[in-house]
Amino acid sequence: MRLTEEQINTFHQEGYLVVADLFDDADLQPAIDDLSAEIDRQAQELVATGELSQTYAHEGFETRLTRISTETDQVYRSIMAGKLSLPGIFSLLSNPKLLDAIESLVGPEIIASSVYRLRPKMPGLARGVVPWHQDSAFFEPYCDKSLIVTVWIPLVDATPERGCMQVLPRVHSGEVVPHHLPADSHSGLLEIVPDHLPQAEVVTTPVMKGGALLLTNRTPHRSIENLTDVIRWSMDLRYQSANLPTNYRTETGALFHEPEDDGPIACYPPEADFLIRSQQHPADVVRDWQHFHQLRRDHEVIPVTDRWGLH
Repeated sequence: MRLTEEQINTFHQEGYLVVADLFDDADLQPAIDDLSAEIDRQAQELVATGELSQTYAHEGFETRLTRISTETDQVYRSIMAGKLSLPGIFSLLSNPKLLDAIESLVGPEIIASSVYRLRPKMPGLARGVVPWHQDSAFFEPYCDKSLIVTVWIPLVDATPERGCMQVLPRVHSGEVVPHHLPADSHSGLLEIVPDHLPQAEVVTTPVMKGGALLLTNRTPHRSIENLTDVIRWSMDLRYQSANLPTNYRTETGALFHEPEDDGPIACYPPEADFLIRSQQHPADVVRDWQHFHQLRRDHEVIPVTDRWGLH
């Protein structure tokens, strides 16, 4: 779904945009089905090894992982690790409606990043609360001034009670502010140093299933606590123009474009990029799950610049 001129202006002015009804249930169901099957597979393995008393197969998508996690957090941790390359995930990541919206912001040559994350925010889980941060804090400083669009997609209704997102609007044109990793962090994630948190009115952004929240890479945002008894499932995906640094290689093995002398190989070198839409290079577009899975599996990890002195 291509964005309207008003939506594009809102995104650039506010630093975020909620797009309602971007997806049908049929667009989301493959990802939900694959996640459900993965949870079932792991649960059965844990029952077989005696690490789980039952598979909790009678529970639904919004509750099963919580029940399993009362006995073991192994399944939760495997999902949060960012390593799953399921067909349903690729189906959503490459959804034409989503790519139409992204094209409205970054142009027709689109790189998708493997820096996607699944977020099963379970009820009352302290580490499920994500602190204030800018996504650029995790990327190469070289890419700070470029646009990398984060797309946050709830797989269930994301209400304030369930722990939806909050943003600080209209502060994304400034610098990436200092981040740190507090010793008492529950999330294990970078967060903005409190004295450097931009001053702006907090906006709570509920998004119903089928919608999406679009953010710039410099928009401060966080998620809040889940106060309900169901899991707030979501995914966050990232897209950029193919003109930015990217580690994607063509079928010949050559880099899609060589990095500049002072530039990194990619905006986030640890994970694999891939061309997801292109008018200029249609033969190099990743069109199927098998190719997607292979790229992620074979990617050579290169550390990101330690800009915050964490290592």
